[in-house]
Amino acid sequence: MKTRQAISIFCLAAAQVSDVLAVPEVTVVPLGSKTCVNWPSWIPQRGADVTGSFAFQVDQADDAGVNGLLTSSVEFNWTDISGTHITVDLRKSTSFAKPYYRCIDGNVHYLSRDTIISVAKDRRNAFLTFSAGYKLEPYAHEVASVRQDGVFLGALNQTTWGFHYIYSSKCGQIDYYEVKLQGLPDDPDTEPRAGYDPQFLGFMKAVSS
Repeated sequence: MKTRQAISIFCLAAAQVSDVLAVPEVTVVPLGSKTCVNWPSWIPQRGADVTGSFAFQVDQADDAGVNGLLTSSVEFNWTDISGTHITVDLRKSTSFAKPYYRCIDGNVHYLSRDTIISVAKDRRNAFLTFSAGYKLEPYAHEVASVRQDGVFLGALNQTTWGFHYIYSSKCGQIDYYEVKLQGLPDDPDTEPRAGYDPQFLGFMKAVSS
């Protein structure tokens, strides 16, 4: 009886922890993406629409261990397409260089390149990508009509991201998490490809560097 009671208490506690760690239900509020004013580190100056640098950071994920991690990028080579997409870097130490971004004339750029960051149109593989795609947009979140802190990444009014752990078999490259935007519609001009299902969900924020 005591053992059964202990198991029941443990299961109840586990369920409560699961509830606490679940991605919260939020109301998504578009902030507007025609200019850079709604991105972090906006620089108010005449004749220019730019921000200072900011980073992408995991927030409120089902797996709390990844919260606060920043992004990096990896190159991919599929059968008929290659490119670069943004991933979650498992190294939390600031000793490791992390890429930063900035907004210029309403578009988010990779800081060290003249490259616009977008969201891939393949709904099963909607990575943050260096290639053409949906415009990356800033959003706010509200819970019970209360505005939450932060600027959240998304597109087409979707801000929930799916994460999947990738073990790197390439020499010199560390393991990482793929991160893909969830809830996008099928794009009539984009053939969907096979892709990993997310292991857990969370949000991505833009934070001043």
